[in-house]
Order: sequence, then C-alpha cells, then structure tokens
Amino acid sequence: MGVLTRAKKRNLEEQDFISRLPDAILGDIISLLPTKDGGRTQILSSRWRPLWRSAPLNIEILSDLNVEHLDGHLWSLPIFRILYKHRGPVRRLTVLFNKASAADLRLVDRWLRSHTLDGLQELEFHSYAEHRLMGVPPRPLPAPVRRFLSTLVVARFGGCVFFPDDGDGVHHHHHYPLLKKLTLSNLDISETSLHAMVAGCPVLESLLLLNNHGPTRVKIASPTIRSIGVGSLWGCSRLKQLVVEDAPCLERLLFFEGVKIGISVISAPRLGALRGLHGGYHTLRFGTNALHQGSTIASMTTVVPSVRVLALTQMNPYFDAVMNLIKCFPGVEQLYIEVPLTGEEIALYDRYCELTGTLDIRLRKIMLANYQGSDQLHINLAKFFVINASKLESMTLELRLGDVANKAWITRQRRLLQIEKRASRCARFDFVSSPILPSSLLSKDNQVHDMSICHPFQRSR
Repeated sequence: MGVLTRAKKRNLEEQDFISRLPDAILGDIISLLPTKDGGRTQILSSRWRPLWRSAPLNIEILSDLNVEHLDGHLWSLPIFRILYKHRGPVRRLTVLFNKASAADLRLVDRWLRSHTLDGLQELEFHSYAEHRLMGVPPRPLPAPVRRFLSTLVVARFGGCVFFPDDGDGVHHHHHYPLLKKLTLSNLDISETSLHAMVAGCPVLESLLLLNNHGPTRVKIASPTIRSIGVGSLWGCSRLKQLVVEDAPCLERLLFFEGVKIGISVISAPRLGALRGLHGGYHTLRFGTNALHQGSTIASMTTVVPSVRVLALTQMNPYFDAVMNLIKCFPGVEQLYIEVPLTGEEIALYDRYCELTGTLDIRLRKIMLANYQGSDQLHINLAKFFVINASKLESMTLELRLGDVANKAWITRQRRLLQIEKRASRCARFDFVSSPILPSSLLSKDNQVHDMSICHPFQRSR
C-alpha cells in the first residue's frame, strides 16, 4: 500500500471540486443523506468537518423505545444526544412506532417541543398499535405537532386520532400555508376536519387517503392540487363517495386495493391519468357522463378528452367495459389492464371483431398484466388491439404463467396474436415476467406524490 505524501494529498484536494461548492450547497448535500452517513462526512476533509453540525438533519425514530428500561436517563438515547449537540435545524422528522406506550409518547412529546425542531419542513408520524384488533382506542396525535403547521411542506400522519373538532365549530388549527404533500392513513379524523384541513392548504399539490376512519364523503375543491390517491385495504375505510368539485390543476386520480366508492368529477379539465378503475365502483361520473358498475355508459352527452393514461382492473365483461371507456376517454394513449383470471364468452369478442377497420383506436402503449397465453380471453383481448390499434408503438404482455426464455412458446404466442397482421407496422411486442417482489412496484406514496414519474403504474428500477 503506497504512502500518501503531502504532494499527493494536495493534488487530491485540488481535484476535489465538490468541496469547493458553497457551504449552503454542501449543507443541502449532507441533509439529503441519512443522519449517520451525514455525520461521517466529517472525515472527508477539514473543509467538511464544521458543516455537519450546522446542516439540516433528517431524523428517524423507529420501532419501540423501551423508555421504561432507561431509568430516567433519557440522554443515553442517540436521538437526544444529536438534538443536544447539533446546532443546525432538523428538516425532516420521522416517528414510527410498532407499539406506543405512554412513556414513549411522553418522550416524543418532549422531542417535539425541542427548539432544534423549529422550522421543521417534513413530519411523518405513525403509530402501528394493534388498537383496532384489540378494541383499544387509538391515541391522539401529539399536541406539540400544532406548532409545525406554519412550516410543514410535507406531512404524513397515521394510526392515531387527528386533532378533534373544536366545540365552537371553528377549525382554528387547520391552516397549513406551505403544505404541498399530505398523506393520511389509518387515521381517525372527522369529515369536517378533513375538509377544513384541505381547505386550509392553499398550495396543496398532492393528497393520499388510505384506510381512514370517519369520513364517508370527501369533497375536493383546490386550485393547486395535482394528484389524488385513495385506498381502502380490507374494506377498513368508511369512505363511500369522492367528489372532485373544482380542481383546475388536477392531473392524476389514482385508486388502490380495489377501493369501491362512488366517484364524481365535476370539474378537472387537466385530468390526464386514471388508475384503478374496475367493475366494483358504484358510479363513475364525469359531469353528465355516468359509467355504472364498470360497464354500461348511461349517458354519452360528454366525453373526457384530457385523459391520456388509463389503468383498469377487474372489468367484466371486459370487451364492453374497455370499449366503453375508450369511447369515454378518446384521448387515451397509454392503457394498462390487469386481465381477469376468469374467461369470457367468445361471442362478445366476435361482435367487436365485426367492427375491425371502422374503429378509431389511438392507443400508443398498452400493457397487459396477468397475461396467460393459454386463456382464450387473454389472447382475444391482446389480438383485438394488435389488429385495431393503428397508432400502436408498443405492447407489453406481463406473464402470469410462462417462460420468457422459451423461444418456441413466444413464437407460438406471436402467431396466435396474429402479429403479422398488426394494424401498426412499427409496433413492438414484448413478453416480460411478472414482478416477484412487491418492492419492484412503485409505492403508493411515490405514485401520488412524485410528479416526475411519467405514469402511475410503471415499475421501479
């Protein structure tokens, strides 16, 4: 191993362009790292040593604290030592509890009152106690959280009771002047509090509602919101209706876990992506255009030309549903379909085949998930688009069963789909394996809050 001479060290320092950046930029770099890695930057060079102590921190408090076993010596906890020694602000604070004892919550209450947290921009607070299964009421969100309302840009709350309504009917604590991203999951919150909260966010851009207890109807009227996501795992949520009353900037409307609610979009002229439409909806209404039970168009007096991306699941009968939606959303260019595992009558496919050459299908990209090359419904659905989508650029068939390395099987599938007769001569057809791990899918949080994602059902890389 060679010796690092002073000349070599000086030469390395001269080539260290990053260290020449202003303190403010280096502080931002450090703040984007996990707290432990940010602290390690002090060993890089003398230039970096004082930066960590003043750089904004991102702190995570995970799992159980077992405060009862500390005998009152709270400063033995690493988080307390950091808050005591660090002179800079804390940008993001994450508190995740598997079980939240009374002692744990008292400790968190003390942390939340620390002056180090003044100006906090991102807060995530989740309590994953088994209170619902055990009949124990959830704990309230800590009162000191109120002091961050004027500075929060990103907020995620879950597993607790949100601030209760004030007795006088006036919501004094629902004003978030800087809040842009909001997630509420498994939360006890009243309908009036939820509406007051959304109304109190003048620059809100994205909202994710998952498994919340309380609201049966949510009405959205926001001049800035761009993305909305709704989920109801195991039917926990009481939500029955979502009304997008006035959302001039809304681009995405996403539904997860087969949530079954009535949807009414009164005004959203820029809506470009719909995810999770399926046959279990009570009613899907765009102005006067109503789609009942996922299949029958009740009125075609209006269409929604702004939608470019559409994701469908559990539609039956599939050809009727898909064709009606294509008529309702004539501007769709990207279509994602989770093909059902049950078959469909061949006569229905034959009926639409009679229209071949008369249909104006403008789809450019199609993805069929759960594709089984042995199921006639799956073959017919894919073949229908092969023969009729004249502007098609690519079709991806994500295999539920099948070996993408089996060249003979792939060749047979291409023959069954009549790819040689495709309407678009430049179209590409790819057979890919289904993702094995859930981590290969983008999280709901990313799909709703990350507007840089090109479409809401792409795979992570």
